[in-house]
Amino acid sequence: MTPSQARAGLLGEHFELRRLIEETRVVLRSSPAPEALRVCSDRLADLLLSHSQHEELALRVILKPAHMRPPGRDAVMDEHHVAEHARLLSVLRAADAVADALATTEEGIGEALDELEKHMAIEEEALLAEDLLADDP
Repeated sequence: MTPSQARAGLLGEHFELRRLIEETRVVLRSSPAPEALRVCSDRLADLLLSHSQHEELALRVILKPAHMRPPGRDAVMDEHHVAEHARLLSVLRAADAVADALATTEEGIGEALDELEKHMAIEEEALLAEDLLADDP
């Protein structure tokens, strides 16, 4: 896989994540039944988990060697980045307990959706910009 192909794959996953985020927001706005919210948040969490695994591997293919990258770009790809994905996943997975605390869970999921959108925007700027791609063969 070339860096351009890896980048396109990750951007495609970001597109799908955004689609599921909007679907989840629609359910949240419609005074959801606990099951509907759980289904949406589970689908989003499943995709985020898969994306996180792809991303950690693909970024090693995509990014130029460290000595050729602008300063500070590696800061996004560190333990904090991995921990942030794990934290967002845990909030989305918490919707499984939605029957007991729907209002709290709705607020937490809404905040997680906002954070996930911001996180993807930062990744796209800091890690997936074309100027950071390793040369395609």
